[in-house]
Amino acid sequence: MKDTLQIHETAFVTATYRASNEELSKDVYSKYWKNSKTDKWIKSYLEKVSNEEPYTHCLRNRYFYETIKRLKENKEIEVLVNLGCGFSMYPFIFENDLINIEIDKKDIINHKKTKVQKLMKSGKLPDRQIHYIAKDFNLEKKELSEEIKSIINGRPSFVILEGVLFFLSKAITNELFELISEIQTPGSYLGSVSFLESIVDTACFKRLVHFFDEEVNLNSKFEYLTLPTNYYKSIPSYELIEREDYVSLSKKYSPKDKIENGDLILNENMYLLKRK
Repeated sequence: MKDTLQIHETAFVTATYRASNEELSKDVYSKYWKNSKTDKWIKSYLEKVSNEEPYTHCLRNRYFYETIKRLKENKEIEVLVNLGCGFSMYPFIFENDLINIEIDKKDIINHKKTKVQKLMKSGKLPDRQIHYIAKDFNLEKKELSEEIKSIINGRPSFVILEGVLFFLSKAITNELFELISEIQTPGSYLGSVSFLESIVDTACFKRLVHFFDEEVNLNSKFEYLTLPTNYYKSIPSYELIEREDYVSLSKKYSPKDKIENGDLILNENMYLLKRK
């Protein structure tokens, strides 16, 4: 039987990308998720899809780091909600005055919670109180909404949707944004990542689709979601206030290695929205 990458294992891959350039990503803790199996898959991915992925993921992490840092310093947010958190390490990058809610499927949360507790106990991670929620959004929408709202308790929040929407259907995505609208108070923020529709015509994206079809165990045909910028402009109760992509972020955070042509990479778009 062919050895395939399980979909939840992509969280290890993303974390390892962030660890490849700590100065750029500002994440000095993702290195704890590195392992030999992940390194093997990354080598294959870089060869078959795009060798720029570690760099672009560091840019993405840097964007959210700077955005959360700014909003936190301006006292505009008190709660950080990471929907589909994977092995991101935002709670440890910032001081302990943020309330952190980490949400993902049961296998991810159980593994992350256990390892994080060991790392904190050994002194490799700073102590943090984290609210872990192990729920599948597709199956437990109402329960998830109620649990998040009980923790937020009316406070201004920042919700991150990073590396999530790509794997969802349009219908589920619409429901997810409805849930976020329910749990957030006016003045709160939402950060989201997605591809524009035009990405599907690029050679890099076609290689990505082929890689997932051949190398990742999805239990079904690989389907993906792209979203136009107008989608974000049309979300009820939200105002789109900022949009970046890897080309613009590279000029801002890494001008010596700036990306000149977004069509040659898997160019994601980052959106910042504010709850009306």
